[in-house]
Amino acid sequence: MVIQFKLRKIQTKNRKDFVCDYLSKLKGKKGFIYKNYCFGGTKGKKEQRQYFSDENGERCDAIRQKIESWKKEKLISDNEYYFLVTSLLESIDKYANTASVYGAFLKQLKKSAQNSLVLKPATLIINEQEHEVFNEDINDVLGKVSGDILYLDPPYNQRQYATNYHMLETIAKYDNPEIHGKTGLREYESQKSLYCSRLQVKEVFKDLILRAKTKYIFLSYNNEGLMTHNDIKEIMSQRGEYGYFTKEYGRFKADKNENRNHKANKTLEYLHYVVCK
Repeated sequence: MVIQFKLRKIQTKNRKDFVCDYLSKLKGKKGFIYKNYCFGGTKGKKEQRQYFSDENGERCDAIRQKIESWKKEKLISDNEYYFLVTSLLESIDKYANTASVYGAFLKQLKKSAQNSLVLKPATLIINEQEHEVFNEDINDVLGKVSGDILYLDPPYNQRQYATNYHMLETIAKYDNPEIHGKTGLREYESQKSLYCSRLQVKEVFKDLILRAKTKYIFLSYNNEGLMTHNDIKEIMSQRGEYGYFTKEYGRFKADKNENRNHKANKTLEYLHYVVCK
């Protein structure tokens, strides 16, 4: 391939820029994203969607298909494959026609969504430290690991993360899933979090805190979450010396629109902590 020949002549540190530039210039394709999440692809269908402009939907499909073909042909390593997919996810998100997350799309293309998608290399921190990444339920992971600090940032309310980020997951997997509804959701029953359940959140949080093998635990949570301040204090105090810090934030605009019954225009963010015995 011509691109392989050119890569051999380019310094390693510049290869990521060369490859991303090459992918950015690919001719668009009417693939899964365009056909299901762009106005041109869904026009005349029961559910018309506009998560991306037609041009960017086609660009996304072309880039994603090329990355997948390189992997199947063993032209790139696993690390290079995941790097490129990560770069696409980070890049395409900047052109999404949404207010914030992917639980809904805007009726008209906003200004940033009208710009042409340019693939930018993901920024990584390269050092000698080793780490592990788990794609599992946190309560299960805690039985396998230990450490000095555990930082937690779980869902606050009943809205599932899987529905808020389904679009990025579909681009990452590019598995042509069956989708449904106005927003084109993929199946997410197996991904539902108990931290979004008013009836079960305290029990599962208590299990997490009591099982954690760590010296310090930090929890980010706001004053409108399913658990009250007293709930959290009661549970975390069982592990040792409990305390918290607070900071006030203006309400997020998209949140304000979706939840018109909220009277306050500010939210109070808590950073709970416990020094474990």
